[in-house]
This record gives sequence, structure tokens and C-alpha cells, in this order.
Amino acid sequence: MIQRKQSLFLLIAVILGMVHFQGWLLFGIQILASAIALIAIFMFKQRPLQATMCLFAILVNILWYVAFAVLIQQGALPETLPLTATLPIIAAIFCLMARRGVLADEKLVRAADRLR
Repeated sequence: MIQRKQSLFLLIAVILGMVHFQGWLLFGIQILASAIALIAIFMFKQRPLQATMCLFAILVNILWYVAFAVLIQQGALPETLPLTATLPIIAAIFCLMARRGVLADEKLVRAADRLR
């Protein structure tokens, strides 16, 4: 169901994660975060699982920054931050907005079930 706002947020997070960054480790982590967000798009019938997948995508995006800091500390990357270093946090924000939408939908469905 791509017309849901959560699915659009997750799709934007997937697109942001496909930008290639220097270093295979960082690129691999971004591909993992994008794959989790892409899988979460198709979990629209299982909203609690979709919310959990969004949370995992957020955590993997945070893991990207940990790996980035370690690589800078080791001297494998230059100390200047490129513009693409902001993309994982933007993707994490979109995943967070998608998770909030999924949880709101779940709350709405539970409220409708109580009325029946």
C-alpha cells in the first residue's frame, strides 16, 4: 500500500540509503538499513512488525555513525565531513516518522475493534 504516508516515508529512506559512500563498511551498513526499510514497506498488513522493522532501520542508521566515527578514529577516512554524511540521519528521521504513522494506524485499528 504505497499510498500510505508511512510507506512514502520508508521509500524516501530507502532512496537516501542507496547513495554510495566511500568505504565498503559504510556502504554495506546503508544497504542493510535500506533493505530493512524496503522490507518494512511490504509489511503493511502486520503493523506491529512493521513498527519493529522501522525501529531496526533507525538503529542500523545510528550504527552507521558509530562505524563512521571508528573509521575516522582509525584514519581510514578524512576528518572532514562530506555532505553525504547527513543522509543516514535524514533516513533515520524518515523511518521515525514512518514508525509514528504505523503506531497511529495500529491505535486507530484497535479503537475501531473496540467499537464493534
